[in-house]
Amino acid sequence: MKLTADVVLQIAMELERRGRTFYESLAIGCGNGRISALAAALAKAELDHLETFTRMRERLPESMRGPNLTDEELMTAADRVRRMVLPRPGVVSETVIASNLAKALDMAIVMEADSVAFYAEAAAGLDGIDADVIAAIVAEEREHLVMLQEVRNLCAAVFTE
Repeated sequence: MKLTADVVLQIAMELERRGRTFYESLAIGCGNGRISALAAALAKAELDHLETFTRMRERLPESMRGPNLTDEELMTAADRVRRMVLPRPGVVSETVIASNLAKALDMAIVMEADSVAFYAEAAAGLDGIDADVIAAIVAEEREHLVMLQEVRNLCAAVFTE
């Protein structure tokens, strides 16, 4: 499958849906109020990203918007990304069992950093609007990553005082 702005946006939208489901599940199942609140906020951020990426796709010139990926194409691409971005179940279990807010933030930071790396790799070799759109996706994800790192640093400062 040739990566274009349209294809990467469709993959990004699916990844945001999966990320939101992941964070919503973590919020419901963790049993720790602080982690639950963080996970709920992260789920909301994933929804915001989904809406942003949907608008970006709608703004593509019609000539650049291809058909929607088939379920099989989308699942294949999303599975590849999921393996690269979403944490292994064991990492999630450790975080939930420990009820450790810092670990939950670290897990979210790794997910965002891996997401940035995936999109940056997807942009390699592209130019024009394709490259511009993927650069905008990277910027969105980096902004979220920086926010998570700032929250993590604040938590570290609070827990060491």
